[in-house]
Amino acid sequence: MAYVRKTDTLVNDIISSVDRMSRDAKRVYEDAGLEHGTPLYDQFVKSFTDFTWKSAPQLQAQMPDEWCARKRTVTLYVNRGGVSEKYVHRFESGNNFKFKLSPKYADDSWPDISMELEDLTPQAQEWVASSTSRETKRREIQDQFTLIRTQLSTFMTQHASLNAALTDMPELEMYVPAKYMAKVAAKSEPRTKVQPRSVSEELNIDVDALAAAAITHRMTTANGAS
Repeated sequence: MAYVRKTDTLVNDIISSVDRMSRDAKRVYEDAGLEHGTPLYDQFVKSFTDFTWKSAPQLQAQMPDEWCARKRTVTLYVNRGGVSEKYVHRFESGNNFKFKLSPKYADDSWPDISMELEDLTPQAQEWVASSTSRETKRREIQDQFTLIRTQLSTFMTQHASLNAALTDMPELEMYVPAKYMAKVAAKSEPRTKVQPRSVSEELNIDVDALAAAAITHRMTTANGAS
C-alpha cells in the first residue's frame, strides 16, 4: 500500500465528493415541473384566478377588462392544513397572454397569491402532495450529507495520511475520489504501524449510516426514484 499524505487538496476533493453525491441524490427527487399549456397547469391557473375573485365571483365575467389586474407573473403559495410548510410555484403567462386577476392585485407587479390546499382541484392537490413529499426528501438528503460533510472534515484533521484514515474507518473509501485510491493501491507493503485507537469512535461517527448514505446514493442515481 503506497503512502498518501493528507493535503488540503485531498480533503477538499473528499468534501467535493460528498457535495456531488448530495446533489446527485437530491436530483432523483426533483419535480418535473408544471409544463405550460398542460391540463394540470391550466387547472392551477383557473384555481388561483378564480380565488382572486372569490369575494364576488360574478364580477369575473362582468367587469370590463381594463378594470382587471392583468399580470404576466404570479407566485402561488399553497398552505397545507395551516402548517408552516407551503408549496410554492411561479407561473409565467407567456408573451401573448396575461392572467386576469381581481382589481385588488392591480398595484402588485408580481402578485403573490396564497391559497389553501382545499381550494385546488383534486388532481392539483395530488400534485402538491407529491411535490411537497419530494421536497421533504430533498431536505432529508441535504441534512444527511451536511452531517457527513462536517464529520469527514473533522475526521480528516485527526490523520496525517489517507492510509491512516482508511485504516481507522474503511467506509471513508466510498467518499475518496478514485485517483487517490489508485495511489493507495499502487503497491502493497506490510503495515508497520497500527492506529492505536479509532478516531471515528471518538468523534461519534455512525459509520453504518455513512456507508448507507453512499450506497443509497449509488442505487438511487442508478435506478431513479421509486
